[in-house]
Parts: sequence; C-alpha cells; structure tokens
Amino acid sequence: MLIRFAKHANRPATLNCLRDDGSATWFTASPANADFFVYHDLLHYAVEATLGYSTAFFGLVAAGRDLNDFGSEEGTPDVRAYSVEAIDTERLVGLIQTVSSQGVPPSYEALCEAWSSSTNGDSSERPPIDEAQLATICAVWQNLTQRWKATEVNHTLELAFPREESAQPTA
Repeated sequence: MLIRFAKHANRPATLNCLRDDGSATWFTASPANADFFVYHDLLHYAVEATLGYSTAFFGLVAAGRDLNDFGSEEGTPDVRAYSVEAIDTERLVGLIQTVSSQGVPPSYEALCEAWSSSTNGDSSERPPIDEAQLATICAVWQNLTQRWKATEVNHTLELAFPREESAQPTA
C-alpha cells in the first residue's frame, strides 16, 4: 500500500492510501487537529513498521478499511473487534505522544510507568516492546516528522506499507 501525506496551502493535510488492489481511501484533517493527526499517524507507521505489525491501523486500511471508519461516530463508540496488535499499537502511540516532552523521546521507564497506569488491569504491566524497539520507533518517528516538516506545500510525503525489508529500521 502506498501512503501519502499531502501538505496543502489553504486547507489541512490529507492522508491518502492507495491499496495494492488499486482501491483507495482518504481522510482530511480538521483545521483544529491537522498537526496532531499527521504526527499521530506517522507514529502509527513507525510502530507498525518497526514491529512488523500487519493487523493494526495501517494493516486494517491495507485490508480494506476506510480511513473515515475508525473511532466513534456521532458520539457512539466503535465496538468492532480489534486485534491485540491494533489495541497495543493505539495505546503505544498515545502514550509515546503523551510521554514525549517537547520533541524528546520518552525513556523506557517513563513509557513502562505510563503503560502500567493506562491498562486498568486489562493487559500486561509492561508494554509489548523492549527498550531497543522503543529507541528504534522513536528514531523512525523523528525521521518521519523531519521529512514531513521538510515537505513543501502542495507536495506529499510517501511511505510504503508494509515497509520493504531493505528499508527496515535498525536499532
């Protein structure tokens, strides 16, 4: 699947995914959350590509899920079944974003503490990644955010999913 984050002059960023079967889905951020959505989805990519996940956010999109078909609809929570990968990825992405301070990646200890606090006893007390994986995820995310910042208006940042083996991040 080809993932395109597009930067526009007079409107918020858009995310377009062109699946291997030729079908496509796209999402336009609201002006209020445009930056959040781009960095959040770039972090999803970093987590899923680094861990080799295929059934989390981008894996679901690659399998046919519409980008506008996530989360809640008119205040009604999404009750569809999600894989453990999808649930863990969403939690990891949220916590890494929350624990990151002014662009500084979180320490593994801070992530573990946040993970434990967020589980409410419904998951392990430690995140499903180790310290080296967190470092790789944060390095990939930092690289992607720098690439996004360098993307000129009316241009796109393109990523392949799943990530090619030759482009896999190294720790």
